[in-house]
Amino acid sequence: MKTAIINGRLITPHRMMDQAGLVMEDGVITEIVRGRRPEADCYIDAKGAYVSPGFIDIHTHGGGGHDFMDGTSEAIVKACHAHLAHGTTSICPTTLTCTDEELLTFFKCYREAKKQMENGPELLGIHLEGPYFSLEQRGGGGPRTPNI
Repeated sequence: MKTAIINGRLITPHRMMDQAGLVMEDGVITEIVRGRRPEADCYIDAKGAYVSPGFIDIHTHGGGGHDFMDGTSEAIVKACHAHLAHGTTSICPTTLTCTDEELLTFFKCYREAKKQMENGPELLGIHLEGPYFSLEQRGGGGPRTPNI
């Protein structure tokens, strides 16, 4: 099925295109058009709004009232869906400085969330933020930072 987004302001890697559109087939952009109505099975009128690629967030601690360190896969899924509502299509959940036990719980929850994720952003990996990388730079992680 061909879906066309028409009457938009397309953001491309090279320029902005006003009063433009695009055609997608099976989730892949197959054509960019300007000045004509493309052939498609379904039309979405952008009404002059921006049409852009999905955003990739590589450093975020949660969203929608959920923290990725809440200790449940449900929190991860719900936070990811909150980001999707604002255009984030891929995400790397970020941990906090924490205990080993909390970190291992997060890893388990992340694996579960990755299996459970439906119609949400793609989980690209984990952004580890913690006290384990540089003793010289310790202490920037907030209240969970252990005394080293």
